[in-house]
Amino acid sequence: MRLKKLSQNQLTNGTAWLAFGNITSRVLGALYVIPWTMMLGALSLQANTLMGKGYNLYQFFLMLSTAGLPSAVAKFTARLEGNSKHQFLKNATRLSWVAGFICCIALWSLAPILSASDVKLIPVLRSLSLAVLVFPFLSVLRGRLQGDLRMAEIAKSDVIEQVVRVAYMLGSAYVILQLQHGSWVTVVVHSTFAASIGAWVATLYLLFCTNSLSKKQLLNADSLKENSEPEIIDFKHIIVQSLPFVVIGGFLVAYQWIDQFSFHVLMSKFNPMLSSNKIETIFGLFNFNSNKLIIIVVSLSVSIASTILPLISKSRYNHEVLRKYISQAYVLFCAITLPACAALYSLSKPVYILFYGNYAAESLYIPMVQISAVIALFMGLTSVLAMILQGLSKTGIALRAIGWGMAVKILCQPIMIYLTSSLGALLSTFISLVIVTIIMGSYINHRFELLDFLNTKVLNAVYVSAFMLLILFTGLSLLSNHFVPDTRVSSGLFLALVGSLGGLLVLVIYQKCHVLDVLKNR
Repeated sequence: MRLKKLSQNQLTNGTAWLAFGNITSRVLGALYVIPWTMMLGALSLQANTLMGKGYNLYQFFLMLSTAGLPSAVAKFTARLEGNSKHQFLKNATRLSWVAGFICCIALWSLAPILSASDVKLIPVLRSLSLAVLVFPFLSVLRGRLQGDLRMAEIAKSDVIEQVVRVAYMLGSAYVILQLQHGSWVTVVVHSTFAASIGAWVATLYLLFCTNSLSKKQLLNADSLKENSEPEIIDFKHIIVQSLPFVVIGGFLVAYQWIDQFSFHVLMSKFNPMLSSNKIETIFGLFNFNSNKLIIIVVSLSVSIASTILPLISKSRYNHEVLRKYISQAYVLFCAITLPACAALYSLSKPVYILFYGNYAAESLYIPMVQISAVIALFMGLTSVLAMILQGLSKTGIALRAIGWGMAVKILCQPIMIYLTSSLGALLSTFISLVIVTIIMGSYINHRFELLDFLNTKVLNAVYVSAFMLLILFTGLSLLSNHFVPDTRVSSGLFLALVGSLGGLLVLVIYQKCHVLDVLKNR
């Protein structure tokens, strides 16, 4: 009983640490937009679109270079002991540097082709190649700590990486625009290069953290050497185990690739009156601006998913323990993500203005942010469900669900763009994610009979609080249209006020209905 309670606390504490790291780094990664866009002014829409295109392709090469290493390393680190673990980590490290070097050279060399005749995109892609070089090794370090449930170090490395990145972005933008009076394209190139600097600094920090851990594990390896038969995990085994994680970990990014290479073509075909620049602006609004806002929400779910993987891997043969972990993960997901999505949906206008200013038409960005908030809910849930399936070694189920989801996305894309124009890409993503969620969730529920096991009293309290938050924020947001000017400062003050009010409301409901007790495992 004590061990079970300890493991449940590990899920809550690990999630708390990762949530802290993810939220802090994501908020920093979103807040930089405020001074960054203020320095760029009206050019910020073009700059965001260019940066978004670069990051979409960069994420593809990151996915190739890491090849699912973080999750695979976490899974085996949690499972292996002694010399087997030490040898596995050594092989994973070698593989990470080889993969990083190959993908770095590939991104640099293929930049002119990948830019699709957009010469401004070439230096942006090449500036990101150094990040691709080191990121696989950084992922191995994080996966190792995740497997050992040392989430605090991972969280701190996330924050350090983002602080360094944002500091360089803003500093370089100021120097280029204010002192050198340079081009906005140069600002974007340096802003993307900041990802490389942040990744290298985070790597140095984690190397320092893992140095003491390595010494302890080597001592454990010597003590276990005589008593255990080592399990050999070679390069082939690592690659085979990692490949499913590539698809599962990168399928959310795949939606952005589909949009990047199809949206402009389809919009031009179905809306010939729209100029190329107008289509690019619309693309930047949902593919980069709105997406950056929901990433903060999705990161909450990723925190839960990253913590639950090693716990499920360790307890994969204990049905009752697994059911408790999965049900607790679902309660955590609902308690954290539902209110966040409700807040983003109902406060879409002031949130967007705070981060990006009032340069775009409200009729465009408000529905985009609102649909994105709903998408964030399903993105988060699929992340948790996919990680549960990976921990259960049921990657086939996850891959099948993702395959169906991608097919639905591709089939619905032209139909939705034809019917709803600028909102079509988001709606096709939403439909696809609903399909993925149903397939994954149905399997997990059927195997563990979760609907009969979940704490409905606690969940109902969570659902009611999210609904009340939605009603409260929607009413206040409509009221603000008449009294709050459409400026960053006024939007920020309004959000601080209503956010405090909404947060207090949720905390009171959670306290009265004992939701907090459940989350703390009391």
